[in-house]
Amino acid sequence: MFENSSVVEAPTGARAALAGGSAATPLNLMVGERRVVATLLSVAAFLLLAGFLSLVAKLYLTDFFGRDLFIGLFDLNNESNMPANFSALILLLSAVTLGVIAWSRRQNASADAFSWRALTFIFGFLALDEAAMLHERTADITRSVVKADGILHYAWVLPYGILALIVGLAFVRFLIQLPGGIRSRVIVAGAVYVMGALGFELLEGLVVSTEGTQNLLNQSLIVVEEGMEMLGVILFIGALLSYIRLYLPGLQLHLRVAAPAAPDAADR
Repeated sequence: MFENSSVVEAPTGARAALAGGSAATPLNLMVGERRVVATLLSVAAFLLLAGFLSLVAKLYLTDFFGRDLFIGLFDLNNESNMPANFSALILLLSAVTLGVIAWSRRQNASADAFSWRALTFIFGFLALDEAAMLHERTADITRSVVKADGILHYAWVLPYGILALIVGLAFVRFLIQLPGGIRSRVIVAGAVYVMGALGFELLEGLVVSTEGTQNLLNQSLIVVEEGMEMLGVILFIGALLSYIRLYLPGLQLHLRVAAPAAPDAADR
């Protein structure tokens, strides 16, 4: 995935036999940053288009062959379907990329290693949250504490909004220390994501409170919300790949499958 090389090697003892008696050649995997971002954007665009068509089918089209299957697969407001899984996947990809950067910075004893590591856990949680819809499960708890209606119809935005503010303030110093170009891209990506995840969710809450859920305005807001979330994460991945290319040029990933450890004499 990284423009730096990723080296995959086989165990020494077995690779000669697997290669027909010759030594195995290390496999160098190099994928361009722009290609990764372009591919993810293409997938996101396809899912958003399919999601829009699914809402049109749900609201306006009579039953046709495969209608319910199509809506179930691409409805942007559903769980455990293609758009939801893609959103979880790109958040997980962000977490993995952050983990690689955190590992590299820790190896160099860099002062910002902890911040990169903290971001790894945050995006890991966001991936889990997206896959398991954990934020939706906090709504009832929030409603038991405050009156949630109107823009707070989706009550989970209140605790998550507070957490987003705390995280943003906690990482101000980290952002300032980032290289200028990377910092700008990270800020833009974060703004797009938060505006989609929280800003449009507030608008949806207001519309649902007055007009209900099954109307074109609410469904269109859902398409925009999900699109902004996907776009924000993809822009963030692009910024991370640029950071690796520009500021970690010597980074290499080595994958080796170790031989099983010999049992101790006492265990025989």
